[in-house]
Amino acid sequence: MFEKWDTAFKIKIIKEAKHLSQQSSWESDMACLLLLLLYLLPPTAGRKRTKISPSDAVEKMVHFHKFFQSCCSIDENLRGTKGQQPYILAAGRTRNRIDTFYIVIDKQLIPCQATSSLSAFDELFKSHYVFNLSYEESLVPLFIFVQTTVYNINTTDESPRIRELRA
Repeated sequence: MFEKWDTAFKIKIIKEAKHLSQQSSWESDMACLLLLLLYLLPPTAGRKRTKISPSDAVEKMVHFHKFFQSCCSIDENLRGTKGQQPYILAAGRTRNRIDTFYIVIDKQLIPCQATSSLSAFDELFKSHYVFNLSYEESLVPLFIFVQTTVYNINTTDESPRIRELRA
């Protein structure tokens, strides 16, 4: 992922989306991933056919926990979350300066070795394979894109939009 990200994806995604200002509170790699998720591969409704907002889709991929000025601990933050699908918990002073990343699975924290949001996303993607988990329904287009385009793992679930974006 790291070999392809800066040269093949990041610049092209930012150029294609042109909505960077809406995600600019995050550092550039996370902002780029969120642009990919929200604008180029928007969240799907899933089996329930209920619409999901872009902000809800972001919450299914990454949560931010503010250190030092937060009135609640990370454990309290975890108790308030719903669902069991893995997501990134980014902890730091601001979304632009993350100190620690975790992968949260079934309300359990797994510390990331990651020192960047791109590394944390890489670990999030790989956790699906390590723990044999399905992708969160609303994030399927993003994960299928990464699976087929970045990791060259083929699937029959690839949509025409994903093939178009890769081209």
